[in-house]
Amino acid sequence: MKKIISQYFKAENNRLNISHFLIISFFQFLFVISFSQFLTSCELETSHNGNLDGQWHLVSVDTLSTGGVKDMSDDLVFWAFQVNMMEIIDHTYGVPEMFFRFNHTDGKLIVNQPYLSNRKDGDEPYDDLVTLGKVGINSLEEAFNVESLSSSNMILNNGVFRLRFKKM
Repeated sequence: MKKIISQYFKAENNRLNISHFLIISFFQFLFVISFSQFLTSCELETSHNGNLDGQWHLVSVDTLSTGGVKDMSDDLVFWAFQVNMMEIIDHTYGVPEMFFRFNHTDGKLIVNQPYLSNRKDGDEPYDDLVTLGKVGINSLEEAFNVESLSSSNMILNNGVFRLRFKKM
């Protein structure tokens, strides 16, 4: 009788082990499926701007018609690029923080749609060209030829001015 009972319990334990294994396997499968769904359902916005992305210090402005050069290396004027937004930050001339849309393709940089940064009440369209000129923007839609762009330097030319930047 002992032999029959011990065989019964061994068989019962095997069934429990198999059931336990199947339950764990099922939950592992569900976890893998759920995690893969999570990874594929998130749409990450990526940039194809290459070296343009990042923060740039405006170090000089050349006036092409006269050959004059304004050294701005001690001034604190910065352009920052990410995805399709550009931000201008100025700590020298009193220009308020602004955002722009931009498009960078085929050696051209088009900067447009300036907005005054106002996070509390909402960003507002901006059109003061005198103020924008202090930080290198001379029209509400500015087209630059990208003369040079590397991981450390950038030179932009709009036909009137050549702007030189160092990456921060």
